[in-house]
Amino acid sequence: MSTVKSDVKDINETRKTVTVSVPATEIAEQEAALIKDFQRNAKIPGFRPGKAPEAIVCTRYAKDIKQELNQRVVSKAHQEGVVTSELNVFNIVDVEEGEIAAGQDATVVFTVDIVPEFEIPAYEGLKLTNQPTDASDEEVEKMINQILSQRAEYNVVEKEAAKGDYVHCSYEGKIGEESVADLVPDSPMYGTQKSTWEEAGSEDSPGVKAIIEGLVGMKAGDEKEVTMEFPEDFKPEALAGKTAVYALKAEEVREKTLPAMDEAFFKSIQVEDEAQLRERISENIENQKKQQNATAERQQVTEQLLKAVEFAIPESGIESETDAVLRDFMQRNMQQGVSTEEFEKHKDQLHEGASTAARDRLKSRLILSKIAEKEEVKAENDDFSRMIMMEAQQSGIKPEKLVKEIQKDRSRIDRMRGDIILGKTMDLILDKAERETVAVTAEA
Repeated sequence: MSTVKSDVKDINETRKTVTVSVPATEIAEQEAALIKDFQRNAKIPGFRPGKAPEAIVCTRYAKDIKQELNQRVVSKAHQEGVVTSELNVFNIVDVEEGEIAAGQDATVVFTVDIVPEFEIPAYEGLKLTNQPTDASDEEVEKMINQILSQRAEYNVVEKEAAKGDYVHCSYEGKIGEESVADLVPDSPMYGTQKSTWEEAGSEDSPGVKAIIEGLVGMKAGDEKEVTMEFPEDFKPEALAGKTAVYALKAEEVREKTLPAMDEAFFKSIQVEDEAQLRERISENIENQKKQQNATAERQQVTEQLLKAVEFAIPESGIESETDAVLRDFMQRNMQQGVSTEEFEKHKDQLHEGASTAARDRLKSRLILSKIAEKEEVKAENDDFSRMIMMEAQQSGIKPEKLVKEIQKDRSRIDRMRGDIILGKTMDLILDKAERETVAVTAEA
């Protein structure tokens, strides 16, 4: 029977302190066993291995013995005071140990975050909506035009630019007497461009819409002013709700000439004819829509579970999850050219948004984990194999090499197991869901 005693006190709904008392007799036993281990393995000149006197071993290895004793006592305190408690520990936040030495009692205080108790929300028969996956004639036609545009030729012409032609141009924007470039130095496309190519009349091009539309009808050498009224919710915020006037000059017009849909064209994209091209495009569009539906259904499940139950979230989990959300966000945006200075300007809003997202992500995982426990969802060997194969394909690492790397990292294995279980639990909920296909209505 253990002589270690523990006392649990509440800090808040999800954070507790576990004070573990370890009696002097227990510490003395630990130290005696530890000294014997050192004595057995000690290599001291003048003594055969394992034969050095205890006093000499204690003197020579005093620091190592004390350090190892601390670790053993704290480990035992954790095992018998925290692990065996009825607390569902989410994370150990802090460990505070007093003096640990033979001949005196010791106290170790663990600050822990726990997973709170909550009722599992109803997860069978959730109502989900998705969209039709059929490819419309308009969508197929648009994709064909994109393929043709990728292979188009652009020849210099003296005529006025038509929609789809590319125009070499320059422009400068002002709001009153103030230069737009000074207002948004990190977004030059909205300010001043001395030399740029723009697709006249394009509906998808980024940048100033008034300029894109204004280029239609311009010839090389033409100049004019266009007015852009930026929406109230426009980003960058410095231009939101403001009206800018741009001095625009066309330098050169290149006419867009699409390739003929002939035998050579079909061969270049590895199809036999137009019918097969349309068939493949339809299949790709349908697969994309199916994937979009799958993503949307998972989001709907998550939203419904989050709304169905309220409970406190462990603080340390929110902190670490917020950091992860911010890292992912910054990495994605830096790849798109967003500057560090831009992040710094909006750091408070970014942190607030990341904290909200982190809370929801952690809450949904806790709910799914509890459903997994109820449904006895397990991570099987086949699940690990599939995950390893997917990761190997994405990273370009050979599967056998990846397995060896994973086997060396216990925490990585635990994360994989957790991801597998949560993924299978989501699939289980989706299997039990009720679906309705809702046609997309065109905006008026």
